[in-house]
Amino acid sequence: MFGTTDDNALSCFLSPSMTVTKKHEPADVRINNRMMVFGQIFSSCPMSRAQIGRKTGLSRVAACEVVSDMLDKHFLMENGYEQPTRPGKKGTLVSVDDQYWNVIVLDLSMPFLLQAAVMNLRGEIVTRVEKSFDKITAVTPETVIALAESLLDGASHILGFGVAVPGIVDEDGVVVETANFGWKNVPLRKMFQQHFGKFCAVDNDANSALIGERFCGTGRATGIFVQIAVGVGAALLIDDSLVLGIHHAAGEIGHVVVDPDGPQCTCGKRGCLETFISAANLRRRINENPLDRTTILQEAGRSLGHVLAPSVSLLDLDDIFVYGSKDIVDDIFLGATEYAINAEAASTLQNHSIRVQQCSCGNDIVLRGESIAVVQAVLRNANEYKKSAPCGTRTHNPRLKRTLLCQLS
Repeated sequence: MFGTTDDNALSCFLSPSMTVTKKHEPADVRINNRMMVFGQIFSSCPMSRAQIGRKTGLSRVAACEVVSDMLDKHFLMENGYEQPTRPGKKGTLVSVDDQYWNVIVLDLSMPFLLQAAVMNLRGEIVTRVEKSFDKITAVTPETVIALAESLLDGASHILGFGVAVPGIVDEDGVVVETANFGWKNVPLRKMFQQHFGKFCAVDNDANSALIGERFCGTGRATGIFVQIAVGVGAALLIDDSLVLGIHHAAGEIGHVVVDPDGPQCTCGKRGCLETFISAANLRRRINENPLDRTTILQEAGRSLGHVLAPSVSLLDLDDIFVYGSKDIVDDIFLGATEYAINAEAASTLQNHSIRVQQCSCGNDIVLRGESIAVVQAVLRNANEYKKSAPCGTRTHNPRLKRTLLCQLS
């Protein structure tokens, strides 16, 4: 599933890279062990407890304790027996429990379209709904909550909710700004948790997509993920730590100026990257001059490569994944991006070239990534993990449900 993925590459995935060093408490060790075990089992076939111990470096006792606890809370399930290589008792195999818990996830990254799905713990879609809008500004926090409400009857035991939003999201789940919807300082996590009584993760959509590529695609422990949709955003992973930035704005490359004399941007500047390579702008230019399609996509790819080259050189990266509609992000675009990066960032001291490729997870990459982000967040949060009792129930306000569902009709 992961190509050249290291054995423990997913062990502590999604740990923010900008944190303050502190003394490790016993609870931190338990959290770290849970994360290692879940990441290892997610990326592998069913494994025995002894195999888990060897792969993660945990002692047999520690591995057994973690697995037993995660079995009790339905994060893992027993899944047959290993084939014995010598006489003795067969080891019981365990895998991610994709039967018990559900996660309700919403993807707000597409223009004029909200996507939502009930997912299992493997990031697989159980059921999904979509809601289109004539005006992008018609998308409000209330309509997002209403869409989540519409999926309640299709979910069994709800572990939590996840929302992937284009824009800047802080550590408290506040949408600081998203130009698409005109939102500013919207406490979306708080609104969801107050309404549903369940944990909610709110993340930048590019970060969610990167998580999806890392867990479910061919992404590796270090690399850049670029998403081209309404705008242009990026996410950065270094040694399996997601780089968020001091102001949680890492990866906001769409408003880097590539031509000071270029087109006017919605941000007020001229010649931002977004004015050249956003999906809408590229389609408009191609529709106006269909015979120039190849040239337009080559120029767009070179612009992206020019913006990414300094980061690639600074951080010694070699993997870049690009997600976008296939009529835009095709071999012409990707080839031009790769050529520009290698021309500007590679040096004679390097014995490798930088690879630029399309993401491998398809159109559901944001939904899949955000569902895994919810699971990881619950595993990391001791209080939320304790709440994940085997008899998980749904809590919501039925009267408010009826009111909000009217908005979806």
